[in-house]
Amino acid sequence: MFFTLHSEHKIGYKKLSNADLGLTEGSSHQTHIGLYERKNMLSFLKNEDITTAILIYNDYFDVLQCNFERIQNPDGTYRSPKISLGDKDENTVVRKIREFAKLNPNRDYYLIWFALENNELLFWLIDNSSSDYAKLKDFFPTESTVYDTSEIMFIPLIKIIESKIDELSIGLQEDLEIVSQTSIKSEKYRTIDIEKAQERFKITGRTGEELINEYLEMQKNENLISAFEWVNKSRESGKPFDFVVNSTVGEEKYIDVKTTQFKFEQPLMFSDGEIDFINTIDEKKYSVYRVFSLREDTNKFRKCFECFNYMQNLESKIFNFKKEIQSASSNVCGIKIAVPPTSLVFKKISADIILKGVAK
Repeated sequence: MFFTLHSEHKIGYKKLSNADLGLTEGSSHQTHIGLYERKNMLSFLKNEDITTAILIYNDYFDVLQCNFERIQNPDGTYRSPKISLGDKDENTVVRKIREFAKLNPNRDYYLIWFALENNELLFWLIDNSSSDYAKLKDFFPTESTVYDTSEIMFIPLIKIIESKIDELSIGLQEDLEIVSQTSIKSEKYRTIDIEKAQERFKITGRTGEELINEYLEMQKNENLISAFEWVNKSRESGKPFDFVVNSTVGEEKYIDVKTTQFKFEQPLMFSDGEIDFINTIDEKKYSVYRVFSLREDTNKFRKCFECFNYMQNLESKIFNFKKEIQSASSNVCGIKIAVPPTSLVFKKISADIILKGVAK
């Protein structure tokens, strides 16, 4: 996950009270967790703001609603910020923290918070029995304050934070990769995050095609194929395939390269145009080259063949859906379908093919 601390370069650290955690018995019904103010930390947020924030706790990692506000003084000015519980049907950072605390109420809980470059907040909840606490406690000599990064061992601390985020955020990144390829609206992600994911996916897709282009060049040099054309070499062609390959016996075949930074099992995205095309040709002339695990050092892919039966059934369902929409005097302008790269779809899937000698 791309990680950059906000330009304000401040990190908050607090030992949470029982009131913060919602564990106080008696008359106290505190509905917020108080944060600390120092040199305008989180000044980019409004005095009252509903935003999203990442919450980490042990192996938990998710994006939740964050109800942020600053405490108002009698004279109308504002002081220390806080994050609030919200309504009972809201999945907020405070509500989730309190859920964790109630599972083990006898532990001491600490909260680290800071802003990322994209103005998203990150909260890291740790308890005194965890390995995270053992790693982090020595970085913060005072239990409750806001640190300027010049006051602490900043670089080693950031490396620990980066490692933790990268370890836990894979599922979220996989989901964002899918969202970035569709027009799905999600309250979970900011528009700017989706736009950045779209840009990264363009680079990912181009990298996958470049790798397969070099692979086919090697195939051609070894006389395993006679010729091929990369239809998107100069610009995106809009065609429902990426390569046309001529075999040594003159047979023409089509390859669609579908690339992911993540594991092979990440869903494949097909447009209705691609599904229509697959259903117009001999299935033995079409294959998907699934390039995956670009985050790793080894470039690899699998060839996926013979998906006609699945795509024919899918096309029928899409046709019926479009027809139903048209009966309401409307039209469907493009469909994206997430398809699992499994034997349910493809009759044949090759073993991993390592792209030896091919540079990213």
